Amino acid sequence: MPGGLELSFLQMALVTGIVFYALAIPGDLLFKLDAMGFSVCHQIASHSYSLGGHQLPLCARCSGIYLGALASIGLLAVLRRRASRLPTGHMLAILGVFFGAMLLDGINSTLQNFNSGLWESTNILRLFTGALSGVAVAFVFYPIFNMSLWHRDIARRERVLEQPFELVAYMVATGVLVALVLDGGDWLFYPLAILSVAGMLSLLTMANSIVVLMVTRREGTITTFSAALTPLLLGLCLALIELTLLSYGRASLAPFMTNSLGMPVTPGLP
Repeated sequence: MPGGLELSFLQMALVTGIVFYALAIPGDLLFKLDAMGFSVCHQIASHSYSLGGHQLPLCARCSGIYLGALASIGLLAVLRRRASRLPTGHMLAILGVFFGAMLLDGINSTLQNFNSGLWESTNILRLFTGALSGVAVAFVFYPIFNMSLWHRDIARRERVLEQPFELVAYMVATGVLVALVLDGGDWLFYPLAILSVAGMLSLLTMANSIVVLMVTRREGTITTFSAALTPLLLGLCLALIELTLLSYGRASLAPFMTNSLGMPVTPGLP
């Protein structure tokens, strides 16, 4: 393809495998989304949002985390392309507050299940604190990924975040997704379900890609997007395998575990 993107044999094989995986898994799109969420999220109905008569594949907190991360990474890819330096110290402190808010509310929510929480943890609070932590994770993870992937002559030696006002665009993008969850429109179920699962897959793919680069001793050697596709596709393949194994493992162990909190025992079932 002159002037276009040329895929190597390995890349074409990986793309074929991903497409085959998506089509071969039994069940409709709703079941597949539920199964993805089932692998990493408790999916307790009382801690989750439902749209159009369907519970989202991730709980309120997890939905916030992955929607916030996806919105932030998407904007970073446009505004801070290949930036490979962490935020400044004072911005890391602010991001630490974002993450800490989610952590504290998560601990309190767990205690609340045993009637000993310090405050009433609601789904709105879970969604908001989750979204804040997703933004924080994105700003730390994105530069580490770029530093691991790109050659030093390609990676941009700029910080992903230097001043508080730079957070505005990311908070607005995340806020829009949070507002759509709260809107509750029936038509929003599939867009939000797909976006939240995409956020989860994005983070896991990036993490796996870093591992692939380390194992193959190719950290910091990539100079073109075509070359970057190989570790990214491998990372996505690994992510799909990992989520499948986690989902299957959880379903296999469910009959031997107590379920007083109302966690589903199989994808799509309470």
